[in-house]
Amino acid sequence: MRRLAVLAAVAIAMATTQPAAAQEEIRIGFLAPLTGALAKSGQDTVQGHELFWEQQGNKVGGRPVRVIVADTACNPDNALNHARRLVHAEKVHFLVGPLCGHEGPAVAQVSRETGIPVLVPIAGADELTQWKRVPTVIRTGATSSQASHPYGEWLYREAGCRTLSAIGNDYTFPHESIGGALATFKQVGGKVAKTFWTPIGTADYGPILAGIPAGTDCVIATVVGTDRLRLLEQWYDFGYDRKYKIHGLYWLMSDVLPEASDRALGLIGASLIWADGLDTPEARAFVDAYARKYKQIPSWFAEANYSTGLWAKVAIESLKGRVEDRAAFMEAIRRTKINAPRGPLALDRYDNPVQNIYIQKVVKQKHPVLGEVKVSVPVKTYENVSQFWTWKPEDVLARGPYPRQ
Repeated sequence: MRRLAVLAAVAIAMATTQPAAAQEEIRIGFLAPLTGALAKSGQDTVQGHELFWEQQGNKVGGRPVRVIVADTACNPDNALNHARRLVHAEKVHFLVGPLCGHEGPAVAQVSRETGIPVLVPIAGADELTQWKRVPTVIRTGATSSQASHPYGEWLYREAGCRTLSAIGNDYTFPHESIGGALATFKQVGGKVAKTFWTPIGTADYGPILAGIPAGTDCVIATVVGTDRLRLLEQWYDFGYDRKYKIHGLYWLMSDVLPEASDRALGLIGASLIWADGLDTPEARAFVDAYARKYKQIPSWFAEANYSTGLWAKVAIESLKGRVEDRAAFMEAIRRTKINAPRGPLALDRYDNPVQNIYIQKVVKQKHPVLGEVKVSVPVKTYENVSQFWTWKPEDVLARGPYPRQ
């Protein structure tokens, strides 16, 4: 009888504790700029992640999911403080974000301090998965220079450019983005005339455009926020379309195309890990679902955060929901391979995805939900691109970061 009583007590204890453990919510801390020059891009990141978890019923591994969003305003100090608050006060299980490249190292510092896992869909600072790696930080997006390396080669071999000038906002992401493109452009024989650096929020690009050196045949641009629209209009208003070809390295994408004039049509808008005009079943399903919910075409900000949700889901399911085991969660992320809307994704041994890069052109298309819209269609796909391009990782690591050129 005593043995039966003990067994009954154990059974009751299991019945009362296991469901509670299984149903405890998984809390995700989400860092994004919801105010300032990059607020629209930040909202896209939130919407992409939100859509993914809504499609899962806001559950994974038998547990409810709650996403707690914090506004960083694209400021490293804000990112640092919010990351600490999310870890210590909100008790999140892992962080997703940030967006801005120069915020990445700040959030990595919090991960180093606390051991909190961080998945980085957007912030591209090369150092995060190269020179200053933190074992609990995994990038699910791309380095700043990853999409630039094939682009530099494409400019010379397929766009016919021989002498470049470059325009970029003056912070980490454009420094590395332009640096990567110029490195491969010069490697295949191209020459660089001049690089112009501008603050975010530049209102007048006239003096910069007037300074483009004679002999330049192509201009490339890595600009963010609403600067992209100002550069587009002033390029044509001042007649520079009659003097040079301009190609976007990071310029005209779906988060600004609804506000852009038809002058954008036919231009190379970007070299990126996502093209919203990609014609695959996974891409079409994602674009249509996003368009139905938000009445707009999803930008790469949205796709990268949607795919990060997918990556986390597969990893969490493999652990039967046990995200509290941080080491197991990180290893599950590393093992996971997914077929995302943008294509197949798998991590290299430095915790950065190997993935496709799309050189893309702006066109108009009819969408079944939105009608006629501007989208970006791939004109060239580079498959399975590494953050180290075609170089040996040890050679890149020995070289050091791209400088502000």
